[in-house]
Amino acid sequence: MPDTTTVSVWTTPDIIRSLLMLAGILVAIVSVWSVKSTAKKKQTADFLFAIRSDERLITAIHTLRDLHDSDQNMRLLAGKQHTKEENVQQIRYLLNHFERLSVGVQEDIYNEKMLRKSQYTIITKTYDWAKPFIEGVREQTRSPTAFQEFECLAKQWKAAPLKKRKGSD
Repeated sequence: MPDTTTVSVWTTPDIIRSLLMLAGILVAIVSVWSVKSTAKKKQTADFLFAIRSDERLITAIHTLRDLHDSDQNMRLLAGKQHTKEENVQQIRYLLNHFERLSVGVQEDIYNEKMLRKSQYTIITKTYDWAKPFIEGVREQTRSPTAFQEFECLAKQWKAAPLKKRKGSD
């Protein structure tokens, strides 16, 4: 005759306790993920707000655009004899800014979706305008990696352009 006094290893209170613990762990994981996502978006919003008032960055964008429009030989400007020129320093400032931004996107510091929506045009145009300068820097310094993270981001974004939103004319 079987012993009826043996208690099951998984009694009902044990199952409920285990399920509650599992639910608690899942809630904690979701909370951590949510906080991380929110923090990244806040970091990105702070960054976007800060660049709005960066006068040097704004001047650098205008300098690059003006040089591009003037048919200036951008590749030659990358030479060492031009490093002290104000317009060359402006271009380098701009490219270094976008290089740091690109690394921040790669390292998951910034929310790429937010940046892409707000910076798509300026990043892709800056890359197009500065490409001869970047190639010149690479030749002059014999550094094939100069501004490569910015180049990678710009090409990636250009390969999948923003889509026009419905309702925008």
